[in-house]
Order: sequence, then structure tokens, then C-alpha cells
Amino acid sequence: MVRPVPGDAEETPEFQFRHRSLLVILGCVLGASIVTLCVSGAWLFTALDRLVLSFIVVKNAVLFVWLWRRPRALVRVGVLELLFEGIGGVGKLWLALMVDQTAYSLGGYSYWLMLNYFIAALVWRGRAALWVSLGWFAVLLTLGGLYWFSPGIPGGTKQQYGNTLLQLYLTHATLIAFLTLQGGLLRQYLLAILRAERHARLAHLDGLTGLANRRQLEEWLRLGRERAEGTGQDWSVILFDLDHFKRVNDTHGHAAGDEVLRATAAAVRGVLRNGEYLGRWGGEEFLVILPGVGQPAAARVASRLQAAVAAAPHGGVGPVTVSCGVAQGAPGESVPALLARADEALYAAKRGGRALVEVAG
Repeated sequence: MVRPVPGDAEETPEFQFRHRSLLVILGCVLGASIVTLCVSGAWLFTALDRLVLSFIVVKNAVLFVWLWRRPRALVRVGVLELLFEGIGGVGKLWLALMVDQTAYSLGGYSYWLMLNYFIAALVWRGRAALWVSLGWFAVLLTLGGLYWFSPGIPGGTKQQYGNTLLQLYLTHATLIAFLTLQGGLLRQYLLAILRAERHARLAHLDGLTGLANRRQLEEWLRLGRERAEGTGQDWSVILFDLDHFKRVNDTHGHAAGDEVLRATAAAVRGVLRNGEYLGRWGGEEFLVILPGVGQPAAARVASRLQAAVAAAPHGGVGPVTVSCGVAQGAPGESVPALLARADEALYAAKRGGRALVEVAG
């Protein structure tokens, strides 16, 4: 059956991009922390450093699994990661600037300070991401200002590490500008993809019922025949239309007729299983394609869809019935020949009194 147009935000290409990108970041941080923890014994790591690294490993493992299993938790996971990274980053930079006074440069953790800009760009859009990034940048600038204007730090030390701090801030400012521009371009690109997908879907959908249109059905018929020829499996079609539909339009108006078509489509859609295809063939005619289903089973499906349409509410129109023609594809038979046999069976049902299921010979 035709899949519905994605409605949930998590089904959009943009959300999937953000979700998977944040998973990649969390996974990379997790891997980097594990590697660093493994080599910490050979290098000058304190017990506190190893404890912090162990916490990061556990934290990122939990956040990764959470986001992987619950994509809707993207914002919550991103905010938590920002908080943890922010607290850790501020703490490490404070120690480097105000306690060690950059005696060991800015420390290895300074390279990870820019990670928050990427996370902000994935969790929020547009101006919100920009403001979060600028807020983080302001925090880092504040720490640099405290360092530079602290009377307890020798002027020579400040001059020695002044360029290092300046390059840090310039790099961060460049990254903010790039991510802001890249985010805008990404949104335009994803919107273009969505528009193209929507147009492609609409080209294969019937505007009234939301079912597949004739163009899509013809493609499914071609694929169904090829699959049946390749596997040797049975396949069948059901061609059906509404009985006395002209009378409905003439008596109740075309708006009521349109409602009957929509109600019929919904009723039949509820009868079919996954892998069974339904579409509007034209006017009040519908076509069902049943891969892997032989003629007897297809006739039973036709009876079920008749019952579903008859039981569906049709407003003030009254009872609605359908006539069905069932045909099973024969080896080597073309699609037009199969449809012609189904059409003959449908008209046999009409001639027999309507509301009948006729099987093609």
C-alpha cells in the first residue's frame, strides 16, 4: 500500500541528519575517551584525570544508547551533553588560566572546547543555535578576560601566552561563523529535498483519495509481473468499481460522490495487508495488486473488501456496494492481457446483478 507522507518530525531528512550526526559526535567522544583512558597509565595523568575520563566514558555511553533508542530525546540529550561539556570545559580552562597560569599551555582539553558549537548547531536551528554558541563563546571570553586582567599573573606570562589565547578565540569565532552559514545552507538543501520528494509523491498519488494513481499502479504492475516471472510465484489483481455511482452523483451531488470515493478507499485500505497494493484506476474504478496470491485467495480478498465497503459509513448516501473482477497472472501473460481479463470479469459481475465477485477464466 502507499506509504503516508511523513508527518512526525523525526521522519524528516533534517531530523534524521541531526539525530545521526549527534550520535556520531557522542560515539566519537566515547571512543576518544576510551583511547585516552587506555593510554593514561603510560602518561602523566592524575587519579582525578582518570576518574573524570571514566565518568565521560560512562556518560557518553548512556547518552549514546538513550539517543539511539529514543530519537525524540534529541534535544534533551543534546542539552545534557552541552551542560557536561560546558562544565568540564570551563573547569579545565579555569585551571589552565587561573591556577596553572598556562604553565602547561591551555591543556589537551582545550581542543574539545569547540565541540559545543557543533552540538548547538545540531540541537537548535538558526538564531537559537547562534545565540547558544555566542553564549558559550562569551563564557570563554570571560575566562580569558579574568586571566588577562588578573593582577596576580605576571605580565610576562600573559605576553607569552597571549597569542595562544588570541588564536583560540579567533578559531572559535571562525567556527561560529562557518556553522551559522552552513546551517542556513543545510536548511535550504533539505527543504529542496523535501519539495522534490513531495512533488515526486504527488505525481504518483490520486489527489482525491490519497491512493496511488494510475501511473503508480502501472509501475507496480510491471514490477509485479517481473517478480512473478523471476520467482515463479502466483500473483493476482482485483479490479472493482462502485455500483450505481452515477446515481450517487446525480442524486446527492459530486461532493457526496467524492466522500463516497474517499470512504471506499479508506475501507479497502484497512482490509489489505502489507505488500498488497491499492490504487485508483480511474473514475470510480480501483485496482488491487496481490503479489504471491493465487486466484482463490484473491477472490476471498475481494469478498472481504466488498464487506468492508458495505459496512463503511457513507453519510446520507445510503448503502454502497462494489463489483469485483479477479484475475490471476498466467506465465508469460502481459499486463494489458491480465487487466483485460480482470475487466471482463468485472463486467460479468455487473451483468450478473452487481455486488458480486467474478473470477476470470
